[in-house]
Amino acid sequence: MNKEKKIVFNHFYKLRHDIKRSHIFSPAFVDKDQASLVQPRWMSRIHPVYAMIFSFLSAPVMIPDLVKELSYFLEMPEEEVETLIKPFINNDEIAVTTYGGTVNYFPRNIVIDEEKLFDNIISYTPNQFAYKELDMNQERFYVAPGSILFMVNNQCFTDCIYCYANKSVKATPLSFEKVRDIILQAKELEIPVFTIVGGEVFLYKNWKELLNFLIENNFKEALVSTKVPLSEEDIIAFKAYNIPIQISLDSLDSDVLKQILRVKSDYGEKMKQTITHIDKHGIGFQVATVLTTYNETIDSLEQLHDFLSKFKNLRRWEIRVGFKSLYSRGDFDQIKLSKDSINTINQWVENIKKTTSVNILWSTDDGGKYFKTEEGSRKFTGSRCSANYSNMVILPDGKVTICEQLYWNPRFIIGDVSKQSIAEVWNSPRALELAFPKREHFRDESICKKCNIFDECLSFPNKCYADVLKGYGDKNWDYPDPRCAKAPSFINELQAV
Repeated sequence: MNKEKKIVFNHFYKLRHDIKRSHIFSPAFVDKDQASLVQPRWMSRIHPVYAMIFSFLSAPVMIPDLVKELSYFLEMPEEEVETLIKPFINNDEIAVTTYGGTVNYFPRNIVIDEEKLFDNIISYTPNQFAYKELDMNQERFYVAPGSILFMVNNQCFTDCIYCYANKSVKATPLSFEKVRDIILQAKELEIPVFTIVGGEVFLYKNWKELLNFLIENNFKEALVSTKVPLSEEDIIAFKAYNIPIQISLDSLDSDVLKQILRVKSDYGEKMKQTITHIDKHGIGFQVATVLTTYNETIDSLEQLHDFLSKFKNLRRWEIRVGFKSLYSRGDFDQIKLSKDSINTINQWVENIKKTTSVNILWSTDDGGKYFKTEEGSRKFTGSRCSANYSNMVILPDGKVTICEQLYWNPRFIIGDVSKQSIAEVWNSPRALELAFPKREHFRDESICKKCNIFDECLSFPNKCYADVLKGYGDKNWDYPDPRCAKAPSFINELQAV
């Protein structure tokens, strides 16, 4: 430890107390210049004493002064304090520590030299993290979610054949005054992430006011995604927010776009112009392409690649295999890719990566994860589901669901922020019933009902209800996650064949 320098808590990370433990979070995105300093998308439970320690580092402080303060506060010899804080100072790797019989995980560079700080200082105090009882085991947040996703509307500019949105509900949107109130509640609850999605964000009449208000209240939007052709005027206005943008572009062929998106023949040219203007004005952007039988050809991908390779502000091109939606029009079997097509595209991606400057992320629908896991939800392959464990979704009219794919399905509505507070919704009877299911909630038709690891499996919330409904239908909502080895065969196929 260099005792001649001031050190400070890395305020890219955020601390929040949760009654019986504390949490440390980080945003999803970071500027590339700071990427080596931090760990995006981090969330872990930590002993509240660690949060108290970090509170003494809210502002830059010399190490000897810090050690003296902590020695007095913790009633601990200075030598022991130095040993306690050493793992966090400019730590290049994830830190794992033990305190009070608990194992704690921390991202890299928790405490950094003063000159490395790039985020605004938040003044924490030890009292914020006071606790009477310790619980490091319960997965679900006690007070409020760790993140909120607000769906500003369910309007779309396109009508995609693979549509993932429920556009059938014509709900009365929340007033912008109410939206502001919800954001202020989230700030008061110290919820670190408040994300907006559509529908289409750029079809929301108050999108500029909303972004301004979020930034004023320290909610930095990680990414805005759109299929709307934007005017240069809107692009210039958007640049002021310093937010990356994702453009969805499935093809450059106007006939193909008409088949996939039901758009006018000039849509493709307008989207090309949008991308050109975004790049011209120096906005970091990424492009997403969803593949179906209409645009799976290598020629189509080559055309997109040649077009995108011209832009200096393109961060990445994400190519995805279209997956089954609960709301897509038509028969998914008619548009899904075959395994042969996926293998052909995979080979093309591998080859072009050797020569291209474009950062290509190729995502297949990983059917190999299904029907594999014997040990319960803790061991499921793939990303952990955040539904009703750390995240909640506010629909345009204020109804709250556990997952953005479930929309207004009444079985998964846990409250209504037009009538209740965020904290009330998070701890509503329905939210808790879904979060802590009991055997008697399950029908005899569900294998889960008699499973010998029921408690162990469902105490770790990681069940993808959207996949359950896609694979087995709404009436079988209580079937196991299809990643479970005991799950029955799909009624509706989800995988490429």
